[in-house]
Amino acid sequence: MAMATGLSIKRIAAHQQHSVPLLVLSETAQQTALPLMEAMVREGLGHGLGVVVVCLEQLLSRDIMCQPAVALVDCRPTMAQIGDGSAFLPNGTRQIDLARLDRDVCSQIERISAVSKVSGGFVVVIDDLEPLLNISRVDTLALLRKLRSVAKQCQSSRILARYSRDIADQRTDKGGPHLPLVSNVLRSIADAVVDVYPMDVLGTWMPGWYSNGEAQPFVTLGDNDERRGLLRLEHRRQSGKVGYEVAAFEINEQQRPVFSAVKAVATGEPPSAATAGPDPRQHLPFNLDLTDKQRQDRADVELPYLEAQAGEIHYQMAEEDDWDEDDPDDDLEI
Repeated sequence: MAMATGLSIKRIAAHQQHSVPLLVLSETAQQTALPLMEAMVREGLGHGLGVVVVCLEQLLSRDIMCQPAVALVDCRPTMAQIGDGSAFLPNGTRQIDLARLDRDVCSQIERISAVSKVSGGFVVVIDDLEPLLNISRVDTLALLRKLRSVAKQCQSSRILARYSRDIADQRTDKGGPHLPLVSNVLRSIADAVVDVYPMDVLGTWMPGWYSNGEAQPFVTLGDNDERRGLLRLEHRRQSGKVGYEVAAFEINEQQRPVFSAVKAVATGEPPSAATAGPDPRQHLPFNLDLTDKQRQDRADVELPYLEAQAGEIHYQMAEEDDWDEDDPDDDLEI
């Protein structure tokens, strides 16, 4: 038995899949998603897209930030703000003006789109959602929805946002403990979510399943490398279908992402009929099997709901309808 993967993540990262205006990368304390996010940014630059970097924690790598097609919205506190205490609210939360951030990002999108080589296409990179979620979950989600709407107007544009699912799901807002988990809310508004895992979780992630059919994990425990790991893609298509994919990734010497399928094979054989145990129907006082006549009688019964399904449905698209350009069979290995 094998786990098939069409490697949609490869098409998404290479900007060959345009139905992903908002892509969320989630990480854990054991595996950061930053190298993978930076590799995806380099793919966008390689395709001639302008990049707006929203920096809340740390700048991206120097080879990215020095590009002329990269604009920076720096939300990090200055030393003066840290010194006078204006960088933080009384509860210790970072002081960030979300309305001003919204204006600054949209202004930089306009500027960078004007010099983009792909008809106004751009990539907005949010290096860490945690400081924004700390201030207001509602306002942060509203900002993501707005940026997604802007990116959707150009099929090559994309919003890349990174967050730690370990920390975000422990968060509680003023609305109380009954709010849904942040990760669930982000999945509901994102077009695709990539969960990043270290390579050594494969043995526990899919117990008893290994790539070569033998009882050995990919690497030894603790041998984690931030430039290679496992990912789980959840892709919500415009048609409403949700596709899932498991793949391995590695950042190559050219600092670009390389993806490969993870094929898990079951070890051992299913139990045979001889070893399956006694038939539980042996000593029943009634018969569970049908005779040929009973099967025929059941097949001849006309069910009322089948008659109701005999009609036809005619649909005419309206102007505001969003036509799904996805290949309905793109998740099949044909």
